[in-house]
Amino acid sequence: MTDNREILDLANQFESIATDGFEGRPYRPALAELAVRVRERPGMAPRVAHALGIMIQLIGESDPEGRFAAKIAILREAVGLLGDA
Repeated sequence: MTDNREILDLANQFESIATDGFEGRPYRPALAELAVRVRERPGMAPRVAHALGIMIQLIGESDPEGRFAAKIAILREAVGLLGDA
């Protein structure tokens, strides 16, 4: 059984990569590599994608001006990569 802390840790790793991208650093290779590692673990991708969805919602709700739109877009990209398993 996967611990919720592990799911949150993986979601936070995606968030860290998204922060890099938001700040203008290359992020796609790291995003793709992490998505592959998560998808390799049975049942993990949907759980991490769900956690990312919650994260996206919380960021969006706390940012009505849309300053973090690029970060949200990168997190959505991650969700898409997790769904392509």
